Amino acid sequence: MLKKIILAIVALGLLGIVAVVLIVKSIQSSLPQIITVQDYKPLLVSEVFDRNGKTIGEFYRERRTLLEYKDIPKNLVNAFLAAEDDQFFQHKGINPQAIFRAALANLRAGRSVQGGSTITQQVAKTLLLTDEKTLTRKLSDILLAMEMERNLSKEDILYLYLNQIYFGQSAYGVEQAAQTYFRKPAKNLRIAEMAILAGLPQAPSRYSPVRNPLRAKERQAYTLRRMADVGYITKQEAEAAIKEPVKVYVRENYEEFAPFYLETIRQLLVSALGEDMVLDKGLRIHTGLDLEKQRAAQDSVLAGLKALDKRQGYRGPLKNLSDAQAITDFLTENQKKMILDFTPERIIMPDGKFADIVPIKSDKDKKDHPLLPPYIKINDTVQGVVEDVDDANGLVYVQLPESKGLIDIDTMTWARKPDAEIRYDLATIKKPSLALKKGDVILVKVAADKFSSSRLANLTAKKKPNTPNTILPDFDQCLALELDQEPQVEGALISFDQQTQDILAMVGGSSFAKSEFNRAIQAPRQTGSSFKALVYAAALDRGYTPATPIMDAPIVYEEGGSAGDEEGQGDPKVWKPSNHSKSFGGDILFRNALVKSLNIPSVKIIEDLGVPYAMEYAKRLGIYSPLNPDFTLVLGSSSVTLYEMTKAFAEFGRLGKRIAPQLVHKVTDANGQVLLQTVSLDKRFEKEISAIDNDFEQKRKDYLELAADPAKYEEWKTKEPKTAKLNESIYFKDPDQLIKPTTAYVMTTLLKGVVEDPNGTGGRARALGREVAGKTGSTNNYYDAWFIGYTPQVATGVWVGFDKEKSIGKGEVGGRAALPIWVDYMKVAHEGLPQMTFPVPDGIVFANIDSETGKLASASTKKILRQAFVEGTEPSVSANKAEEATDFYKQDLNE
Repeated sequence: MLKKIILAIVALGLLGIVAVVLIVKSIQSSLPQIITVQDYKPLLVSEVFDRNGKTIGEFYRERRTLLEYKDIPKNLVNAFLAAEDDQFFQHKGINPQAIFRAALANLRAGRSVQGGSTITQQVAKTLLLTDEKTLTRKLSDILLAMEMERNLSKEDILYLYLNQIYFGQSAYGVEQAAQTYFRKPAKNLRIAEMAILAGLPQAPSRYSPVRNPLRAKERQAYTLRRMADVGYITKQEAEAAIKEPVKVYVRENYEEFAPFYLETIRQLLVSALGEDMVLDKGLRIHTGLDLEKQRAAQDSVLAGLKALDKRQGYRGPLKNLSDAQAITDFLTENQKKMILDFTPERIIMPDGKFADIVPIKSDKDKKDHPLLPPYIKINDTVQGVVEDVDDANGLVYVQLPESKGLIDIDTMTWARKPDAEIRYDLATIKKPSLALKKGDVILVKVAADKFSSSRLANLTAKKKPNTPNTILPDFDQCLALELDQEPQVEGALISFDQQTQDILAMVGGSSFAKSEFNRAIQAPRQTGSSFKALVYAAALDRGYTPATPIMDAPIVYEEGGSAGDEEGQGDPKVWKPSNHSKSFGGDILFRNALVKSLNIPSVKIIEDLGVPYAMEYAKRLGIYSPLNPDFTLVLGSSSVTLYEMTKAFAEFGRLGKRIAPQLVHKVTDANGQVLLQTVSLDKRFEKEISAIDNDFEQKRKDYLELAADPAKYEEWKTKEPKTAKLNESIYFKDPDQLIKPTTAYVMTTLLKGVVEDPNGTGGRARALGREVAGKTGSTNNYYDAWFIGYTPQVATGVWVGFDKEKSIGKGEVGGRAALPIWVDYMKVAHEGLPQMTFPVPDGIVFANIDSETGKLASASTKKILRQAFVEGTEPSVSANKAEEATDFYKQDLNE
């Protein structure tokens, strides 16, 4: 019996051994192939640079920068060995003693408090295995680690480990972790900083020095003392490092620099190269953006939208606090938030707590801005609490953290209740109490270091003798504040370099965080009068000149009966276009009609040209959005994107040459190999653009082939005179020449008149102090405001409006709502650029003409214009010699 039992036990033992062997063999056969250092292809960060090599953004799934093992400091390696695996150079992939020690510690704690995995096992798990927690996976972990030890050197395993592991804050690998937490390369880390990094891989969130400084400090101390125990450093060095305050940083947010631009690039590159390549392969993406101009664009758009938003009225305070303690608590919390926002670094003290942040004020700031705490700057918008409202003196007293200020009624007369039907300047408030009361929490802009008021100074000077003195605060101890609010209206800006075709700046809205919708390229909106420029250019190629007279008189268009009346006897539809001013001026020159942006002459022009001709011409200039096939086309009734309109205007400035705005100059992989060259934003709209361009290209080739045979061409020209005229105007041997250089130049001079003429709608653009050509645009009910303009160097378009169409305010035309944004941006965009004039092509002549008749100027001319003409179209008769004659263009087309 005993013998049978022994045999059974032996048999079971053998079966168990065989089973284990089979299981091990099975697992081994399913293990992934051991990688070599050469096979290691980790996910890397793709970096994006502006045209001057400045980093503007990153694309990544894992934020990692590779660091060769030889470049990793010895003490940094030792810190990880001490914290994770001090027997690393002795074991063969697994450490039974560590496994037993961890199991015992976990049993005592009743939960997992210590790991027994070696660094090799961690590499195996991270690179080659899944995260599932099963016995089979654990056995695979052990077997693979042993296999790795047989195939890789210890240094290779450490190289893989230190570049692969996750450190929190989106940082992978020691180099990226060093840059993220300490803003320095790994080679420059101090031992105290190394120990913090070495403590992170076990639990990046739990031991985060940014989120959990106490736990991070405890883990750092453990690592440093382990380093001393193992002999990597002395106990004195360990204790000194433990007592050392450590400065850590919150990672810089590149998206703030150019978020709409970056997202547009990401989408295009993912489409061209694939998501894995863009997010994982460490590409270097060189763009045409100019970071300084981009910042100026964002600042200009926000400032312009705020100014417009104020003209719409004041929507009220954020809240009201009536309790004194609530006000104190609010100011304290507000101060803490501003200090944290102002100070990117945190200092972990030896006790594991963050040091109190005491922003240090420079000696210069102490002298220049004595009343401002260091975390508040001039022009900042901050929250404050109204302490008192003084209607008698027109003052609002506002408490800020560590400071106080005054709002003068003169700076808040705009704070009426919002009403889009009343012009902002016709509904101002006279007393601050009409908008604010004590305890209101409000946004204020810090306008100046010391308050001053010319209004109060004048009142004091005019005070009659023997009248009671007005009690006023010490202005020298009060900041000058202005009531502020966050804008609800939206806007967009896009800017091109006229020579390189680079997209210098792109702003798709007031806030990318609030809305990722890119209004610069994705929002078709009615263009208003800005579209007139395209139709007027078409007219120049159909025999019109700047001096062609047109009748500006009322006109009525009637259509047949209503669609619902089968017999057509219903009331006719009537359209009566009118000028913005509701007045009519009689005869007016073609040039002046555009300068003044008159509607009636423009409608007469498109009626004469024919709508199909105008549409074809606009498409040739790059308009791909659907166009309304009626006379309202010239008034901007079609919805077109800012991108399309800015391209068309830029082409006028480029003497009719196509512009293909460049987003990307070059994309290289991690090894420097070029993957892409020059990516145009047109690629984003390839589907819309290619069909139009292919059609034009075929027509161009057919036209050139026909024109090569003079006899056939003359015969065809006789049969199709209008088509021939169009073809001669838009088809050339150079496929990128879209319209005649002479036409483009004359158009530029007309658009210069919009800016330079006293009656022009774009007069505010003169503030740039350079040659500017441009056009305003406004739509019915003040839904949209545009200004698109260019200099010889830069072309820029601006749009302003609400996403959901509604009035931006009575009187808010393009020259008031959009043009100031354009001017503010273009001033910065031209810093350092030389003064230039628009180049004059061959075939242009200049003539002094009478501004009223369009004839050559004479002694009796009241106002002389120096105007460019296509050679052969300039006037030849003086105003005082011209005979009266009936001209088609002078007739009212409604006669």
